[in-house]
Amino acid sequence: MGEPSATDSSGAESRQTIARQYIDALASHDARAVKFAPGARRVENGITTGRSGPGLARGLESAFYYRTILAVRDIETTESGDTVEARFLIDAGVLGKRMVTVAVQETFLVPDGTIHLVRAKLRLRFGRTPR
Repeated sequence: MGEPSATDSSGAESRQTIARQYIDALASHDARAVKFAPGARRVENGITTGRSGPGLARGLESAFYYRTILAVRDIETTESGDTVEARFLIDAGVLGKRMVTVAVQETFLVPDGTIHLVRAKLRLRFGRTPR
């Protein structure tokens, strides 16, 4: 899919752009552009992994499990109402060496220009995964 439009007809950033800023921060470890609602939550495979916007931003920048992310690729997004669905691959490893690829499906609730909820489903990819 192509890049989402950066703004809608009112000049506001598109929901897909807002979700993409989060996805980009997974690899850059720089959450300054991510727009979280103060009470944002993140749920991964049914377990709550974040309970506030500031906490989620801090995690993107410094949590060890995010710091292992080397690259995010093959990003596809769709939008329906206030929800953005994203599917992508994460290459993770240590010391710059890829050790595993994870398939990710994330659903973002973006009702007002900020992310209120991220619901993530992750699964390991086995076999050769081209870069």
